[in-house]
Amino acid sequence: MYQGSCHCGAVAYQVEADISSALSCNCSICSRKGYLLNFVPGSNLTMLNTEQPLTSYTFNTHKIKHQFCPVWLFTFWLRCGSRRQ
Repeated sequence: MYQGSCHCGAVAYQVEADISSALSCNCSICSRKGYLLNFVPGSNLTMLNTEQPLTSYTFNTHKIKHQFCPVWLFTFWLRCGSRRQ
C-alpha cells in the first residue's frame, strides 16, 4: 500500500500496487518530467483528501487524461479512456 499527495496536501491518495517494475513513456510530458509509469486498476485507488478538484489535460488523441493538482501542477495519475488490447 502506498500513499501520496501534492505539495500543499490539498489532494491525497492511497493506492494498492505492486511497484516492482515501471515503464518509461516517451511523450513530451513524461519525458520532460522524468515520470515512470505503473498501471493499476482504478479500484485500487482511494482518494484520501480532495480539497482541490483535480484539473485534467489531454493532448494528441485525447485518450489519456493527465490529472493534477491545480495549485502545484503535480501530476498524480493518468486515466485511460479504454484499456489497450
